Amino acid sequence: MTTVDSPPHPMSGSIERSPYGEPISYKADTTKKSAKEHLANISHLASLAIGSAKIRKLTLHQRKESIQIRPQIHVILRAPTGSLKSTVLAAIGKHEGRTVLDEITRPGLVGTVDQRVMQVIPGAAWTCRNGILLLDEFRFKRQSDDWVVFLKLLEDQTYARKLGVFSSTINLQDGDLYLRQENGQIEMKTRFAAVLATMRDFKRVSSQEFKAFVNRCIPYEYNPTLKELESIAKGAELIKIKEYNPDQEVEINRSTYLRIIKFVHDHMSVRDTATARQNYLRIVGDLCRIHAVEDSMSWKFAGQIINWKIDAYNQIGLYYREKETRGSKKS
Repeated sequence: MTTVDSPPHPMSGSIERSPYGEPISYKADTTKKSAKEHLANISHLASLAIGSAKIRKLTLHQRKESIQIRPQIHVILRAPTGSLKSTVLAAIGKHEGRTVLDEITRPGLVGTVDQRVMQVIPGAAWTCRNGILLLDEFRFKRQSDDWVVFLKLLEDQTYARKLGVFSSTINLQDGDLYLRQENGQIEMKTRFAAVLATMRDFKRVSSQEFKAFVNRCIPYEYNPTLKELESIAKGAELIKIKEYNPDQEVEINRSTYLRIIKFVHDHMSVRDTATARQNYLRIVGDLCRIHAVEDSMSWKFAGQIINWKIDAYNQIGLYYREKETRGSKKS
């Protein structure tokens, strides 16, 4: 495993050079991007998610001990209607030989029992194992229990519950992964990376469960212009997946891990807010996952990841906060 040189400190200027000579921007990503830039970013994120699904074990070496974290990278794409979200997911699905799923229920995700023959029908969390789960038109109005299951599967990728009915015994095994059902108890250990797309505005979603969801993902928002859509309609390349083949078991040595932590800390010290603190550990984890896939670290890209995540998190529930502020001013 290669190591990375020490990242620059953001306080020494808004534009710096990384150890690789790349310019790094520590300002919020407010500039307009071309469709080509958006699609390049989406292609990069999708490629990372696909590559991360190949990793079974990710170990981080701290000062005194080693810990394991989820290797899989989850991505949420947000764009208005007509912004090629479905087309982008279809292109990823075609490359990976995966079906793009529409809004999925909890039984569709974890499995259900066919009442006619009393057999378990595996859900998408199992059928997408060791690969990528593609979910289009993801909606946020879920029951609390559904959110609990979904968030748990995104994070530790296990599931267990007592069924209301007895069904035929099932014992499916795939390496260290399994789907078991016996005596009315279903248990699953799976492994997948998710790429989801939505047209919903984060500003109009305010639940704590949704915050926890964004916290577990790398969010990316885009809104192509008419000219850019025309360029794509004329045949401009949509998605280009880069093939990553990381080891199934990856270890990040202490030196590299501490450099990643320092980079995130220095970046967060510029914008020390509740949002930054709530996302700090997840961002460290995201950058470790990216390093595990690429076996290197682009500090410019790492800075973009932080900005995308913090900016998206700040948008959650903004409409209602602003509405409340306007109401209190009137009173």
